[in-house]
Amino acid sequence: MELILFIGSILFWILYYIFEGSHDAAFAKETKLLRDNIDQERYNSEIKDGFVKHELDWHLFDALEKALTKIVFAILIYLITNNFLFSFQMLLLSVGIRSVMHDMVVALRLGKGLKHIGPDFLWWDRFLRKMQNIGINQYIIKLVPNIALVIWIIYTI
Repeated sequence: MELILFIGSILFWILYYIFEGSHDAAFAKETKLLRDNIDQERYNSEIKDGFVKHELDWHLFDALEKALTKIVFAILIYLITNNFLFSFQMLLLSVGIRSVMHDMVVALRLGKGLKHIGPDFLWWDRFLRKMQNIGINQYIIKLVPNIALVIWIIYTI
């Protein structure tokens, strides 16, 4: 049963984050369109602080929504398998898949290529940018823990 849930979870989260990344990219394009059509001086003096505040609020509530989804998903896996370790691993896997898929889909949908890192006012993107500046590729940071997690899950199944 765990193997079926493992494979199904991977497929579910990949599809989920393709949709979420596409949604976020559409929202980013919408805000860019508005920002590009507002006088830059007015944007910088009157709107930018509010824009960043609302963007951070939006990301906070989005993170809470995703956390709730991941936790409920892990609880359901626990109820099906009665295996706390496996359900915890699936929770970690959902976070790991997000780190790769969401950011990659957003970057590609925005037409910025795989090297793109999001805005500097988000802590994760600031961290990735700092690591990039010292020569560590963002995909190494994202993929190495995922690969280790998948190996650990397969080993424990």
